[in-house]
Amino acid sequence: MKAGRPSKDKKDALELSDVTDKSKKTTRVNFNIDEDTYFELKQYVLDNRTTVTKLLTEMIESRLSER
Repeated sequence: MKAGRPSKDKKDALELSDVTDKSKKTTRVNFNIDEDTYFELKQYVLDNRTTVTKLLTEMIESRLSER
């Protein structure tokens, strides 16, 4: 056995760059919400089979298009 991360040895494994859209540059946004709201958000995305990132991105884009 050797030290290190076993997943790093897999050459044919998909990487994040293989599934991301390279045509758009993104910027990370970080903010705080209260814990109860967070759990409601997580439950909402699970019920709707989506992700928090996708949901919030769609909400922001929708709001900005209303301007």
